[in-house]
Amino acid sequence: MKVLKSALIALLTTIILFCSRVPVPANAATQRYAYAGLDDAVYFCTEKTDESALFIIPRTYCVEILRDDGDWYYARYAADDGIYRAVYGYCRKTGLTPINEPLENEYLNYPIKITLTASGVNSLLPPLQVELTAAFYGKCNIANTAPSYVYCGEKFGYISQTVEDYPLNELPKPVIGDDIKPADSGVNATLITVIVLTVIAAAAIIALYFSSNKKRPPTP
Repeated sequence: MKVLKSALIALLTTIILFCSRVPVPANAATQRYAYAGLDDAVYFCTEKTDESALFIIPRTYCVEILRDDGDWYYARYAADDGIYRAVYGYCRKTGLTPINEPLENEYLNYPIKITLTASGVNSLLPPLQVELTAAFYGKCNIANTAPSYVYCGEKFGYISQTVEDYPLNELPKPVIGDDIKPADSGVNATLITVIVLTVIAAAAIIALYFSSNKKRPPTP
């Protein structure tokens, strides 16, 4: 009986240690970033409505996922760095690809030059023109135009200039090939092993229970 108990304790200890080392599948972990693809226009919004859209997230650039909100992500775009400021809002999941780490360039750092011209000046006099540097966030398609959403002089707003020729990130290449096993195949095999060991342990407990009852002397 003592041998059986010792074996059972050893088996249960093995199962506990084995379970503690079972890896978590990558797709089960909460992914922290998501990047915009080349085809879909993913808007960054102030609320969970398309009407509150600010700009289209530049293609191949990322947002940091702060919260999963059903069909939406609550996210951060850009960072407090140089002339850029972080903005917080919502974006639909459609068109975004979740990843664990950001791409080479997390957000598009693309300053642009804008020229402000004073209005209301006599036509005979040259108006004042000031050239400034603005932080470009993205364009916004509206009424057959594509104004740009920028940050300049501690203010956010739109300019008529359209930016299209910005550099793109290199996107991760999809894994193709029948000879490649799914990423979680090893995890599935491990889980099956854990289940088998658990069943064996349960059977051993039952056997120990009945064995001890059989050898117990009858109560007078």
